[in-house]
Amino acid sequence: MTKDTSIFFYHGCNWTDIPARQQYLMAQMAKFTPVVYFDGGADNPLTVTVHEPRHNITVVRGLTAVCQRLHQRGLGKLASLYTWWHLRNIRRRYGKIIFWCAENWLRPYRWIRHDALVYDCIDPCFSEEPKRVEIFQNRDRLAMADAACVFATADELADFCRRHHRNVLLLNNACEAADYEKQLLDAAPVPDWWPKTGKPIAAYLGSLDWRFDFPAVEKACRDQPELHFVLAGNILPHLQESVAELAKLANVTAPGRISLSDGRYLLSRCAIGLIPFTVGKMNDAINPVKMYAYALLGKPMAGTAVRELLARPDIVSTPRNGADFSSAVTVALAASRLRETAEKLKSFAAANTWEARAAQAWEAIQRL
Repeated sequence: MTKDTSIFFYHGCNWTDIPARQQYLMAQMAKFTPVVYFDGGADNPLTVTVHEPRHNITVVRGLTAVCQRLHQRGLGKLASLYTWWHLRNIRRRYGKIIFWCAENWLRPYRWIRHDALVYDCIDPCFSEEPKRVEIFQNRDRLAMADAACVFATADELADFCRRHHRNVLLLNNACEAADYEKQLLDAAPVPDWWPKTGKPIAAYLGSLDWRFDFPAVEKACRDQPELHFVLAGNILPHLQESVAELAKLANVTAPGRISLSDGRYLLSRCAIGLIPFTVGKMNDAINPVKMYAYALLGKPMAGTAVRELLARPDIVSTPRNGADFSSAVTVALAASRLRETAEKLKSFAAANTWEARAAQAWEAIQRL
C-alpha cells in the first residue's frame, strides 16, 4: 500500500446509497491506495462535509453540488478556487492524484486538480432516440479526450471507446460475496409478500423499467404454469399498469421495491434467475450485475438475446434458432435440477469478484 497516490472518485451517487459498482469498487481499491469519494450532497448544496466511513476512504459531501451550481452560472474558475480551498489539506497528503470519473455530464475533474484522469464508461445512453444518443456519446468523447486511461463495463461500450481512445480496459461488473454470506441468508425472514405456492420460483431482482421486456416475460409466465414468477424491484410510474397486468396472472407476484433482506431471501430460495432485457443496442451495452449475483448463489439463468448474455452461453440460457425467452426459461429450469450446474456457476462468480476487478484497475492505474 502506498500513501504517495490517491484516487479521487466521482460518479454522482452517494456513498450511503444502496451499494453498486461505485461503492464496491472503491471499497476494494482502498486496499491498494487511499480513496477520496465525492458524494453528491445536492440535498444541502451549500454545506461541505468530510468524514471517513472506513479505513482509507474519505467521503467529501456537497462539494460537487456547489461546483454544479457555479458551473451553471458560468463560474468555472470560481469552482476551481472553491475546490482547491476545500481540498487543500487532503491534497497535501498525497504526491499524486488519479481522478476516476464514472459519469460524463458534470465531470468535476475539470475543477479539481489531479495528475491523471481515468474515465469509467459504465452505461450506454438509456434512450433509443438518435439525438439523445448522439449528445450522450459526444459527452463520452469529451471525457475520453481528457483521460489517460478508459475503463468500460461491457464489450459494446469497449468497442465504442476503442474507436476514440487507445488505452481502453474492459472492466466488467462483478459480485460481492459478503452480501450473501450464509448467516445473512439464514437470518432473512420470510417476506410478507412471499407467494403461498409449492412451485419452483423464477426470480427477477432489478428495476422494472424501459430495459425490461414485458411481452417476453408475459409469454414465459403463460407458457410455464409449473413455475411461479417473482418480479421484484422498483417500478417506474409509467410502467405500473404493465406490471399490474402481469401480476393478474395466477403464477406472478410483483412486490415492487423490496429490502436487502427480502432480496437475499428471494435469491437464496429461487430455482432460476431471470434477465429479460429488451433486445437492442442499448441493452447490448449492459453487463448485468444480477448475472453475477445469481451465479454467486448457484442459480441457473434465463436471459434474452443481448450481447453480454449471448457471450456467456455456459452461464446464461438464451433463445436460440428463432426461439423465444420462454424456451430459455425451460432450459434454465432443467439445468437447476443438475448438481453440477450450481458448482459451475459458483466457480464463475468466484472468478468475477469486485476484489478481482479492483486488482485489474490498480494494475492499469500503476502504469499511468
